Amino acid sequence: MNTPTIDKPAKRQRSGIPVGTLLIFLVIFGIAGLIGMGIWGLSGSGSIQIKTNFPVAGEWQAQGRAWRIDFRPDKTIVSKTAASPTTPADAWVSEAGKYKIDYFGNLWVMLKDGKTYTASLVPIPGAPADLAPVSLNRLDFVDSETSAVVVFERTQPIKEVPAQPNPAQKPAS
Repeated sequence: MNTPTIDKPAKRQRSGIPVGTLLIFLVIFGIAGLIGMGIWGLSGSGSIQIKTNFPVAGEWQAQGRAWRIDFRPDKTIVSKTAASPTTPADAWVSEAGKYKIDYFGNLWVMLKDGKTYTASLVPIPGAPADLAPVSLNRLDFVDSETSAVVVFERTQPIKEVPAQPNPAQKPAS
């Protein structure tokens, strides 16, 4: 009596890169890339400056409040407050701070007492046009703690000049 024997199927040879090896490779290069990006960012060579043509430097007065902020070109500020807007200038209390403009066009004002205010200098990409800054002579500060808005106006307004055509371009005919 012959008994039939079942042969084992022949093993197929795998082609390509093993999944485990591929995962290890991707993890090693991913971690190395993240470390490299972190070092690049910390070194300052990766910083991107936004090119905004919003002139911040100068003195600004809060509407309805006895509060003035003097923005200086060296990114420092002097905040002056008083009991009322009619108080003589020598009686105002001064406080130092600093400001910066981030990549997204937001003005950040940090006072020495820990208060932080923000103002948008450029419209948010894709946002409605009514979210754009109203004027070069007005800043709407938002208190980071309370979300209260304080409107500042420039003490010596800048004349807003409409965009001039590029003289190098020929007019369309």
